[in-house]
Amino acid sequence: MFRAAFDRGVRWLDGLGGAPWLLRLLIAAMFLESGIDKVLNRSTYLSDVTAHHVPLPAVSLTLVTLVELGGGVAVLLGLAVVPALVALGLYTLVVNFVYFEFWAQPMPGAVMARKEFLKNLAVVGGLWIWALTAWKARRV
Repeated sequence: MFRAAFDRGVRWLDGLGGAPWLLRLLIAAMFLESGIDKVLNRSTYLSDVTAHHVPLPAVSLTLVTLVELGGGVAVLLGLAVVPALVALGLYTLVVNFVYFEFWAQPMPGAVMARKEFLKNLAVVGGLWIWALTAWKARRV
C-alpha cells in the first residue's frame, strides 16, 4: 500500500529529468550561486581552501567550482540529472566534514556550525532521494 502511494506521489517528477523547472531552480540556485561566487572571488576562496588544509588547493577549488556550476546547470536543464544529483550530494557531504566541524569548535560558534552541518545533511538526503527516484523511474 505504501509503495503504491509513494509511486503515485512521485509521478509528478516524471518528465524533464525529474522536476518542474521552478523546483529545479530552487535546488540549482544553491550550487550555481556558490560556483559563480568562486569564479568571481577565486583568490578569497583559494585562501579559505588553503586555510582548511585541503590538498592541492588550486586544483581542488577548480574541481569543486566545476562540480557546482556543471551540476547546477545539469539539474536546472534536466541533463544527466542522476549523475549530477549524486555528484552534488557527494560534494556537499565532503564539504560538510571539512568546513562545519562543530564537534571541534568552541561555543557559541559550534551551534551555527552544527546547524549548517545538519542543513547540509538534509540537502544531501534530498538530492539523493531525487536521484534514486529519477533512476528508478527510468528503469521501469
